Amino acid sequence: MFDIKPKTLYNWYRNYLSDYNKDKEEGKWLKDTIPIADKETGEILKELPVYIAKPENIGPSMTLDDKKIGKEMYSIMNNQQTGRMALMVPTLKVDELQMAASFLGPDIDKIRSVSCDMSPSYLSFIQSTFTQSSIVIDKFHVVRYVLDAVQSVRIRIKNQIMESLPKGSRRSGIGQQSLSQLELLKRSRYLLNQSEKDWTENQKELSEQLFQKYPELENAYRLSENFKEWYSPSNKNKYRLVIEKELFEWYDQAESSKLNEFKSVVKMIEKHEEEIINYFKNTQTNAKAENMNGKIQRFITNNYGIRDVDFTIYRIAKYFS
Repeated sequence: MFDIKPKTLYNWYRNYLSDYNKDKEEGKWLKDTIPIADKETGEILKELPVYIAKPENIGPSMTLDDKKIGKEMYSIMNNQQTGRMALMVPTLKVDELQMAASFLGPDIDKIRSVSCDMSPSYLSFIQSTFTQSSIVIDKFHVVRYVLDAVQSVRIRIKNQIMESLPKGSRRSGIGQQSLSQLELLKRSRYLLNQSEKDWTENQKELSEQLFQKYPELENAYRLSENFKEWYSPSNKNKYRLVIEKELFEWYDQAESSKLNEFKSVVKMIEKHEEEIINYFKNTQTNAKAENMNGKIQRFITNNYGIRDVDFTIYRIAKYFS
């Protein structure tokens, strides 16, 4: 048994032990496809496979995310409660996603909310296809945007110090002082992404030095902490008007800070305000989708990559749908 080559075992599993060839012959695998036509002539150029379209996996709360498998990008829709895949298609285009969703039939009316990132394609697809549902912008992506603004303030200060550092002054008193400031900013990178209650004693000491030296960086950090506090799931029991009022107060804080890095953050949140506040209806996130992406990646890694894309997707579909 130990003398059998891995390639031989793989061949046995693919062609004889699994139902892969049988399902292909009986039309159970890749039975649904999307025609891709030339926009000018209308000629059908190819057919895009819809790998998974299972109405039975649809629930009131769904997640939508993308995943790269091999060289292709796939859109995957999961059931928020069960984690099961309901839709998997190798495209990110709105019109192609709409055609793929048609294979789910009338069950799409069961969907009441869909969480996703801020992809314009996904937002347009959900709005046009799942008309009975509300959109929930994933909390992780929004918070990441705010934390990136804090890091942008840190990097701006760091670049200003580097630009003011004269050439050949690294050994001088001025040079050494600037280098120590750069080191302080470098070491503070991770603590700025953490909540204050999670800091170690060393991080607390580091933050005191940092904020004393750079008050605007402390201002940026407090803004991010206030936003995370507003975004807390414990606030779901508040009235919507109260939640909106507290968000508007945060807008005022961000604008009063006069930090240019937060101007784009405020614009982004204002643009997606409705979808962001929808989070408080049932504190839905894209965690299930991210978890599924991780499972798929571990599955591929444990199987030493992708030898046959179609068979790999077949196995993924069997495992996760």
